[in-house]
Parts: sequence; C-alpha cells; structure tokens
Amino acid sequence: MEEGLRKIIKELYFRKIILFGDFKLTSGLTSPYYIDLRSVYSYPDLFKEIIDYYIFKIDDFKDDVDVIAGIESGSIAIAAVLGYILDKPMIYIRKEPKKIGMMKLIEGVLNEGDKVVIVDDVATTGGSIARGVKAIREAGGYIDRAIIFIDRLQGARENLSRLGVKLYSILDIKDVLNILYRDGLISPDTRDKILNYIGGGDV
Repeated sequence: MEEGLRKIIKELYFRKIILFGDFKLTSGLTSPYYIDLRSVYSYPDLFKEIIDYYIFKIDDFKDDVDVIAGIESGSIAIAAVLGYILDKPMIYIRKEPKKIGMMKLIEGVLNEGDKVVIVDDVATTGGSIARGVKAIREAGGYIDRAIIFIDRLQGARENLSRLGVKLYSILDIKDVLNILYRDGLISPDTRDKILNYIGGGDV
C-alpha cells in the first residue's frame, strides 16, 4: 500500500475517527468498530488528502459523469467539494422526502438522462447507496457507479452489483486492520475479533 494511504489510516486512528468497541450501525447491524468519517470535515488537512483519492478514483471516467450525488448526510460535503473541484453539478438524496414545499427526495437539478456517480464515505450493506440509486433512476438519471472511501466488506459490493452498479472503494477494513496491526496500534485480539465479524480471512 502506498505511503499516503498508510498515513491517512493512522491519522484516522489517532484522531479517533476509527474507533473500537460496540456500536450500532445505520444498517441496523452491531459492530466491534466504527468509522466516524464525518468527523474528517473538522480536519481540513486530512479531508483534502482524502478528497484527492476520490478524484484519483473518478479520474478514469470523469468525462462520462454529468452529475455527482451525495447522500444525506454523510457524503453531502464530499459530493459538494468534488463537484466544485471537477466543475460538475452536485445533487444529494434525502433520507426521506422533504415535508414542505416541493417535497423532493433529490435536492438539486437532475435532468433526464444525466449520468450520475454517487459518492459516500463508508459502506456496510450498501443500503443507503441502493436507495440513492433507486431515487436517481426514478427521476430519470442514469447511474452505474458509486465511490466510497472505506468498504466494510459486509455485502455492499455484491448488493450493488445486483442493481447494475459497480462499487469503487479506496480502502477496505482489511487494509485498515493491516496497517494498524503491523504498526502495533491494535492487538491481535482486536484484529481477529473484527476479521471474524466480517467473515474471517487473513489480513
């Protein structure tokens, strides 16, 4: 793994953005670790480094993207910054339709046939992204790609593939465990507990 990503993983740990304990996730699952990536927005230096990796991922197909979509509320900031840097329109998908005004599920302008890429921070089962995919398609947009920073390896890639969406991830939880364990920041017990939780396998 390149040194830049190693540094980011360690910074996420030192700044208590990667946490170990007992947590309940948006998916409804319980987990022995939690990645609070929204806290990255409070660290501009780290956020800039992470954004650079999103840009690197999207670069191969950026000319085939009309709109960048975020998901309320975890990735709105990511989508907005990417839209600004790449000079692409940005939209975001609400958790539920707005209760007043036009009662929209999608905020921003999405035209019929627009090619969209969803960006998110962390994926577990991919449920939030799948909801976004459905909303975009129902509104007339075209989407077959999503980008996340960390894949928790609990079914998101497979679930989205069944919807015809390819999931691109910058890191996965095994990458994270690999660095933290080899640098002596987590114990063998912590590493093994999480590997067992996600279905086993070597780091």
